[in-house]
Amino acid sequence: MLPILIINRNGNKKTKKLITQLNLYANKQNKDILEFDTWTNNSIIAMSSDKENIFFYRKKNSNVTAIDIPVKLVKNCFLNDSKNGDKTIHTLELVFEMHPNNETINLEFFKIDDQNFVIGEEMRIAKKWATKLNY
Repeated sequence: MLPILIINRNGNKKTKKLITQLNLYANKQNKDILEFDTWTNNSIIAMSSDKENIFFYRKKNSNVTAIDIPVKLVKNCFLNDSKNGDKTIHTLELVFEMHPNNETINLEFFKIDDQNFVIGEEMRIAKKWATKLNY
């Protein structure tokens, strides 16, 4: 039972650190976080308290991705997944089509690699946010 507790405690520490990093990033934009979801202890998506911005933050190894998306410029939001012949999802992205020039912003929720080979909460979270942003 002890190894499970240690893994859970380490995961909680990583999640808390992730939330702290996102709050610091949002505060630089003079925003506070209203709602958020985390997955795989390295990714978080959130909405500002004024509902004007979506924030995405991911720290994977030494690579940090921090994106601020103004909600008023979102034209469309949808899921994009790529599958192989056996219908296994290889990548899952939340895609934002933006006004005025149809630029797209792709937020990677899942990608098969040596550490991630089974999709988990990513699909549920991505669907939740796509639905939320297509009000």
